[in-house]
Amino acid sequence: MKPSITALLLTLGLASPMFVHAQDAPAKKPASLEEINQEFSNLPKKTREEYAQKIIKVQNLFNQKRIFDALEKIDELDKIYPNHPAALNIKGACYVEIRAFDKANAIFSEILRVSPNNTNVLFNLAEVDFVTKNWESAEKRFEKIIPLLPKQNKAMIRLCEFKLLLCKLKLDKKEEALALKNKHDAWDDSPFYYFSRAAIAYDADDKIGAEKELRNARYVWKNDAALAAWQDTLIEFGYIRSFYGGDTEESQED
Repeated sequence: MKPSITALLLTLGLASPMFVHAQDAPAKKPASLEEINQEFSNLPKKTREEYAQKIIKVQNLFNQKRIFDALEKIDELDKIYPNHPAALNIKGACYVEIRAFDKANAIFSEILRVSPNNTNVLFNLAEVDFVTKNWESAEKRFEKIIPLLPKQNKAMIRLCEFKLLLCKLKLDKKEEALALKNKHDAWDDSPFYYFSRAAIAYDADDKIGAEKELRNARYVWKNDAALAAWQDTLIEFGYIRSFYGGDTEESQED
């Protein structure tokens, strides 16, 4: 199965710090945030604007799943200003998409050295643990990131809570998973209500009940894009089959 970080990937802003990647300068530690921001702001305005335009194109390529095209464009960005976190974060996400998890983790971990509470990178690290089925680590990471997310970013908070619920199911923490399921009602303005109940039903081998909840979600949320990340999560977890097949728990056990 091809893992997905999903369209909800949050890239770092251009005001975010950059650092010198260890692979490029192994003897040099990342500079302080102040020094890094100052260095980028000292670039000519035209150069910064060019960088901003190019990174938007890179993000669009990633969202379109044109992973190798995105990686190629990131190389162009590095010629303007190497290893900016905005580019590195997308680069790490690209590596996750092609299952180069070691490279992805190395990039995300390096960013955290200069920005330890960066929620974008914390989410990506949690997602790597999730798609590689490292449930204990994923649980800890999602528990850490949820309180750090801005309250206005409700979509990401609910998605993280859903992934946390799934981790708890895998870790046989059923009571905690049920408590999460009951945390929000149908008026929450989020797919969480339906997908959390579908997950609990799948866990209880109630496929009919689970599929009913998913149908309800599709009825309420008629925009497929709004459900894409949630659907991908169930595929990653193994409860439903992707278009490519071979993704359910049964197929993984064969």
